Amino acid sequence: MANTFARPAVYAEFAALEDHSNLVDSIYVLKDRGRLTAQRLTFASPLRELTFSFRESAHGSSHIGKVAVNEPNFGHQEKGRAFFGWIIGIKFKPTWSGVLCMEDPAVVACRDALTRAISISPSNSDILDPLDRLLFELSQQRGATGRGDIFETAHDRVANLATNVGGSVRTLQRRMRASTGFPPKRFLAMQRFRRSVYEIATRNVGLSLIAVDLGFSDQAHLTREFRRHAGVSPGVFKQAWRGRHARAVRFLQDASSSSRLRMAVWPLETAT
Repeated sequence: MANTFARPAVYAEFAALEDHSNLVDSIYVLKDRGRLTAQRLTFASPLRELTFSFRESAHGSSHIGKVAVNEPNFGHQEKGRAFFGWIIGIKFKPTWSGVLCMEDPAVVACRDALTRAISISPSNSDILDPLDRLLFELSQQRGATGRGDIFETAHDRVANLATNVGGSVRTLQRRMRASTGFPPKRFLAMQRFRRSVYEIATRNVGLSLIAVDLGFSDQAHLTREFRRHAGVSPGVFKQAWRGRHARAVRFLQDASSSSRLRMAVWPLETAT
């Protein structure tokens, strides 16, 4: 997709620059006019997020910008109405130890740059450049450094993970609670749920195969955990994202490619 945002409605996820990859899980952009968000759900997430939302004004001629910091949460929530406008966000890994402040001058500058960008039919770089500048500024702040990548392996049991990072289970529990607010077992379960969302949305394979690939005991186990964190079954979610009304595409990363696009979802134009 040369210009991801040429479509009237699209959701896209991008990789962070390599310099920020130890701190940032992903960058996401939602552009919508009620098509993708007709039935809005927020899922459980173990990650902190910095979001910039730009809701269309009553006349649709301008966007009203808002900045928010979303802390990790274990629950899911259904939103009251569809969204018209843009939502742009950064998901930080638990290794992020910096402070996120909505009034930070770098955050405000990023919001203003994004406001200008979305007013001119932006390209991918028009959206990503202000976010990359913000991440550079945040990475330079005191305390905004990684503390070791101990949170990436969703399949490991807690005891095995503690051994792998050279500490006791008690130490791992203390460090993970300090970084995420969750005990290790719950955090790893939520990480596996996040991977299942990505796999179900972008792979045209059966749920039983996804369950095996992600380490669930069977499809029923995947269904229970997915419903617990999302509020809907994986089958309902798959139909919404891969059914006759929408198309989801996974973009495999190529070391020789300059593209940072991981996946994109958009409603089919023939949908009613």
